[in-house]
Amino acid sequence: MRTLCRKAGVKYFRYHALRHFGASLMENSNVPIGSIQRILGHENRTTTEIYLHSISEAERVAMSIYEQAQQNPHTNPHTEKIRG
Repeated sequence: MRTLCRKAGVKYFRYHALRHFGASLMENSNVPIGSIQRILGHENRTTTEIYLHSISEAERVAMSIYEQAQQNPHTNPHTEKIRG
């Protein structure tokens, strides 16, 4: 993961941050917290609430970069060259 982060030019983060990212995306898309709780496998709603509020600034930056990449996938130029 450290190598991937370095190649992507983002601050190092662990896989667990991706769970936070997914939970945050669901919350921002108005998915009910009960559904997020079940998806994450938390027994208690309180755990999910803590989980959603524990995202650090570094993780927010990483999520922002990921969201931008989704809007402009880097594979498009490669695919167009192959098709062309």
